[in-house]
Amino acid sequence: MHTEKAYWLPSHVRACSTATGTVLLDLRRNRYFGVGRKETTALRSLAGNWRHLGSPSTTFAADAEPLPIEDAVRIADKLVDAGLLSNSAPEPAAFTPMEVDLDSLLTSVGHEIERKTSIRWRHIVDFLRACRWARHSVRSRTLFVVAEDIGRQKNAAGAPFDADRAVELVGVFRRLRPHTFAARDQCLFHALALTRFLASNSVYPTWVIGVRTKPWAAHSWVQQGTLLLDANPEQVCEYTPILAI
Repeated sequence: MHTEKAYWLPSHVRACSTATGTVLLDLRRNRYFGVGRKETTALRSLAGNWRHLGSPSTTFAADAEPLPIEDAVRIADKLVDAGLLSNSAPEPAAFTPMEVDLDSLLTSVGHEIERKTSIRWRHIVDFLRACRWARHSVRSRTLFVVAEDIGRQKNAAGAPFDADRAVELVGVFRRLRPHTFAARDQCLFHALALTRFLASNSVYPTWVIGVRTKPWAAHSWVQQGTLLLDANPEQVCEYTPILAI
């Protein structure tokens, strides 16, 4: 396709391909949007960084009937008006997107792996601070601000991931959690609190948000490589990561 206009996914919008099209996550509005199969095929050709920011192409991209260029541009212009596309190249975000491996053999802390350590006063203080930060983030901040916060801290530290230390700390977090909040139906708060708790102990995992479309759902968890820190494989295998930092 050829058009005089340029289109880009802005830094506050994340995209991932699904069997039914594409899901867009606007991190500044904390909202999800859906794009159909034909529209996805057209937008991949129009938007300069669509492939770079989105997930790898799904099989429908090759066999979907292409839209006429006029229709594709009209859809792209509507997405520009909605703030989901831009006619200018995006400024670099403060966070670096990470790759998430859900296809390899996954192991989960608390199920296959566990390491006991004593709970110290510092753990309790770090835990309470992490919960306070996560609660404020969920209630009063955009996902874009949260992602920038996590990304800056992680990039500044530049520390290698210590899996053994992470397993110990997750065990501490799990033992403290029942005294403060229930994990059920609070996946975002739980993932953010755990991410912050680990970061306060110089352990920097990957915070993930994933989506599925049949039926629709979004889920957040924490992992590093093939190690799941607050979930088991059955809880995440149906989701496609749309944001990973």
